[in-house]
Amino acid sequence: MSDLLEDDLEFRGGTLQLSSENVNAETRRNQQENGSNTNTQVNPSVLSGADSLTSSSSSFADARQDNQTNAQQDSEPVQTVYPRYDVPFNKENIKDFFTFRRGVVENAIQECITALLFPEDGEYLGSWLLTEITLWDNEKERIVLLTSRLVMTIKYDFIAMKQLDFKKTYLDDLDTIVIGELVYPPSSLVPRLNGIATGVTTVVKDCVIDRLCRRPSSSDETKLFDSKYFEPRERNLRGVRLMWNKGEPLPMKTVWNPFSQDVPFLTFASHPIYWHKDGSVEERETYDMEIFAQKLQRAIENMTTSCCIHHSPIVIQSYLGITSLLHNKTSLGFFKVRGKFSF
Repeated sequence: MSDLLEDDLEFRGGTLQLSSENVNAETRRNQQENGSNTNTQVNPSVLSGADSLTSSSSSFADARQDNQTNAQQDSEPVQTVYPRYDVPFNKENIKDFFTFRRGVVENAIQECITALLFPEDGEYLGSWLLTEITLWDNEKERIVLLTSRLVMTIKYDFIAMKQLDFKKTYLDDLDTIVIGELVYPPSSLVPRLNGIATGVTTVVKDCVIDRLCRRPSSSDETKLFDSKYFEPRERNLRGVRLMWNKGEPLPMKTVWNPFSQDVPFLTFASHPIYWHKDGSVEERETYDMEIFAQKLQRAIENMTTSCCIHHSPIVIQSYLGITSLLHNKTSLGFFKVRGKFSF
């Protein structure tokens, strides 16, 4: 079985390399001969299919640069300015997070390293504060420690500054790592419900709260009730999923149990502070899922393991998602100030 997996890996890796070179060269020749004016960009990971394997660590940075370039190109012809739905929360709300305060995250991570990591856990590679997305699409704040042998996920109380729970996932047990956009199934109602909730929130805030502070102009009123605010909202977020179920479907007792601890995968995304933290890129790396994924991939490549690395969309199996919508909109998975209370 191990020989079969190794042959499969070598064959697929070669297919990806040939596809990217041949298709790109052929595309350039066709554009020059036919005088095509289209700006089509070919992604090698898409050409080889969802099951393509790659060991290119530069794909993370390339994907981020491509997304930023596309966003700038798409925003040029648009006249109406809409909220950035791909950025979680806003600058004012993010200050309610306890982890936004100076030194809180650094002290918590150092405490976890000292108390939970031992020499037998391997070489320490890095630490992050990320967002874990559960099977039921609930977002939770987690400290993540990476060593040459394991990934440790820690639930930490940033108000009382103490550890609540932790889980070790050994890299030897991983069989698949998926890196890509977080998407919902085509039949899911979550994007539609998310769009309605976001549109109602935007209109109520601008119509009620802003009217108490100033008198809106006619142009503002036109923008407030634009139907674009109520369009379905995807996550517009990249993530990484660590799996150890060998491709087998989840049992029903796990799928329908929101408190199940037997889910054979972990899904991480960047922490909301990443988009609002002041400072250089290096100072924001602690909240960046892309950096974690890069170092995780290098750790896997340095091991003699048959773990496959896929660059494809990560499907979140949520179809109605009312509870997760309420959970995520109120940020119950994060420690923050909520009026006169903090939890």
